Formats: sequence, structure tokens, C-alpha cells
Amino acid sequence: MADPLSISASIAGLVTLADTVFLRLTKYIKSVHSADKEIKDLCKEVNLLGGAVNMLARLARGHELEDEPFNRDFRMYHIEACALILNDISQKTKKYDGNSKSKLLKLKWPYESSITKGLLADLSRHKDNINLALTANSMDALLRCLAKEEDRAKATATIRADVRKTREIFVRIQEDKKRTEVLRFFLHYNPQPNYEMSVKLRHPRTGMWLDRLPAFQTWLSSGASRIWLSGIPGAGKTVLAGFIIGQALARSSDTVASGFFFCDYKNEKTQTPANVLGALAHQLARQNEQAYVILEEYHKELNPKNGLPRSLDSDDLVRVIVTMAQKFKKVYLVVDGLDECQDSTEDVVRALCVISESSEAISMALLSRNEDNIRDHLQDPNRCFENIQIAAHTEDITEYVTSEIQQRIDNKKLYLQDLSLKGEIVDSLVDGAKGMYVVAHPI
Repeated sequence: MADPLSISASIAGLVTLADTVFLRLTKYIKSVHSADKEIKDLCKEVNLLGGAVNMLARLARGHELEDEPFNRDFRMYHIEACALILNDISQKTKKYDGNSKSKLLKLKWPYESSITKGLLADLSRHKDNINLALTANSMDALLRCLAKEEDRAKATATIRADVRKTREIFVRIQEDKKRTEVLRFFLHYNPQPNYEMSVKLRHPRTGMWLDRLPAFQTWLSSGASRIWLSGIPGAGKTVLAGFIIGQALARSSDTVASGFFFCDYKNEKTQTPANVLGALAHQLARQNEQAYVILEEYHKELNPKNGLPRSLDSDDLVRVIVTMAQKFKKVYLVVDGLDECQDSTEDVVRALCVISESSEAISMALLSRNEDNIRDHLQDPNRCFENIQIAAHTEDITEYVTSEIQQRIDNKKLYLQDLSLKGEIVDSLVDGAKGMYVVAHPI
């Protein structure tokens, strides 16, 4: 989904990638005079694409300044596709940098002729849609041109009036003073600001690799599906959690619910099983009347009229959440940062595992470092959490780095006399990141 604050920056990042590929192809063609015609044609197409994308980035920037409303459900398919193609070419022609003419003569072109022609045809097709987007008189029209045909048709057939749908839990119950008090009782920490921050930090095309994984598509479409995304610190797990939550919220309805939480080592309120589960129960209760009634009954148990009040109990909350889940056809639960629960990590993981095992309606996604005390629970053969390892993917880091570099060039914060340095800077940052977003941040 497109982010209104960074559409132009994301498009501009493709300019840096196109420049890098064009210069490498030009260097190869000049050194290898016998280069095939399709290689020369590919070089010309990349140059034309770079020019079109540069103009599109400026157009998008102008529309952003107008702050006009637009459909955020469109994905920039043709930009994403070009980025994948150019990134592949860039990686496979990296060896041309810094080589003398004599060495280039010995280097083999990395693609078969038929594949080169296919790349040329694909880039040409995507460029045609980008050129069409240059005629757009609004951001909405621009994004429609960049979307897949089936996505455009779908949006035309179904106008999505609720533009906040992927931004927060949609309240589907009538709230009054009493209900607000009951709901507040279970929410000791509100994860909404964490989610909003993860959305702000995400570049529009980041996480597309996950969206293409069969395991993730199964998680979205099937009941009782469990995935565990693990990675080193700085790999982008929390930003990816925001992407997953957005995908879940986009599918919310009267019968499909979502709940999420972000554990944070800096905040003790986010580390206890009761607070994690209480927040999930709070969110489910707001999405269905019957689910709310179940939570209200538990609230009465904890606050008897003629007795002393009791605190939240994690075992009780597990039971309550499982019962609430039965009121939906499907429930998505996403919890990030399990390893940040300090001494309570195993208790939190154990409780979430019990919930995931107790309902066919629940699809659960958990994110954390790959630590023994977490892995032992989630990789238990009886639990079947499919592990997806996150080292920040090359295409994600490349998208981020190229966008940032192009923005700095456009804002006169970076000046390069030799455009070939673009490619060297990108390669150095991407290769040096070693799967960590925090290392990929340009100075």
C-alpha cells in the first residue's frame, strides 16, 4: 500500500538504480564492441525509463504538496516490477565496476539472449504505464496508472470509503461509559502508537518480498496458520510487523478480527503476559458484540459486587481470548518483540502458543530474535510455527538506500561529479549492511 509521505521518494529511488544500471551497461557496451544488439537496446530502454521515472517523481512530489485525498489501497506495481528487474541487473553487472577495458572483454554477459529480450520487453511494458502516469492530474490517478489492472478494476467496482481501515482497529460495538470503563480495565498499554510509528518508518515497497512468500499468503488466507519471523537486531522486524498488521487490518470485517501488540524492552508495561493478552482481548472485544460480552463477564469475575477485586490473570485471559475467537470466522494476532519481554519471555510465548493451538480460527504471527528459549517453544513439532528468517532483504535495503541518495541529490545535500559513484555508494551501503537496516542509513 502506498504511503502518502514517501511516494515521491520511493519513485525517486528508482532513478538512482536506473542511473547505476545504465552506466554499467554503457561501460560494458563501449568495452565490448561485439555486444549483442539486445544489450544495446536494453541500455537505451533503461536510460529512457530513468528519464520517465525522474519526471514521475517530480509529478508525485507536486501532488503530495497539494495534500489531496487519494486511494491508499493501490500498490505501485509497475514501480515495484521495475525495481526488481533493475536490482537484478545491478547485482549481476556489479563486476563491471572498476574493471579495465581488457578485463571487461573477458567478462561474460550474465544473461542468455532470450532472457535479455524478456527483460527488455518487461521494462518497455512497465515504462509505457509509467508514461501513462505522467498524464495524471491527481495522485489518485497517478497511482491507478501504476497499479495492476486487476487492482484498478477491483477499486473501481468497490469504493472503499473507510480510509482508516488499515490504520487502526475498527470499532464494531456500541460504546457507552460502562463499556469504556470495562475496555479500559484490560488495556494497560496501548499498542496503537507503536503501530503508527512502524507505518511511518516503512518505505512503500519495503516488505514486498514477504507478500510474495507462499507461507505468508497461506497465513493470510487459511485458518490456524502460524508463522514466526526471526532476525538479528536491526533487521527491520518491527517495521515488518507494521506491514503484517496492515495486511491483516485490510481484511477486517464483521467476521474477521485483528489484534496486535509490540513488546518493548524499554517499557515494563509491555513485557508482562497479562498486559500483552489484556491488550489483545481489548481489541477483539471492540470488534464484535458477542466477544465484548465474554470480556465483560470476565470483568465481573474480577470485580465482584460483594468481594475484593482481583488482578488480570494470564491463564484466564488465554481462556477468554480463545472463547472470544470463536465469535469470528477468522482472527489475526500479531505480536512483535517477544525477546524484549525480559524475564517474562517464556511465559508470554507459552501463553500465545496455547492460544494458537486452541482455535482453528486464529492465524498468529510472532516476531523476535532467534533465541533458544523462544525457538524451543515455537519450533516444537506439535506447534508448527513456520519460521521465516529476516535478514533485511537486499531489495528492501536497496529501495531504501536509493531513495535516500536520490532525495539528498535532489535537495542539494549530496553532489556527485561522477554519476558512476552512485552505484558504488549503493553497493557499499547495501553490501555493508549485512542484513541490518540500521547500518544502511546513509550519512
